[in-house]
Amino acid sequence: MSGTGVVALVVEFPPNEDGRQWVAVKWLGPHPCMTFWPSADDLLEVHGHLGASEIRWMDPDPFDPDDNPMLAHADSGRP
Repeated sequence: MSGTGVVALVVEFPPNEDGRQWVAVKWLGPHPCMTFWPSADDLLEVHGHLGASEIRWMDPDPFDPDDNPMLAHADSGRP
């Protein structure tokens, strides 16, 4: 059964050597559980309701220089 609003909390881990970014999902509701997926795309393929669902990231990506000023500064070659 699907819900509306926030139905799960998702944590995405940094990419591993094959480029996959594993995600851990804590499903909310009357029967909570945890699941693990090899990527957010895989999660949405199964639970995305044919594009009707979306993941809204609450925090910036700590490994993306566009989202993390510290990484952008480090990549610029400046101290």
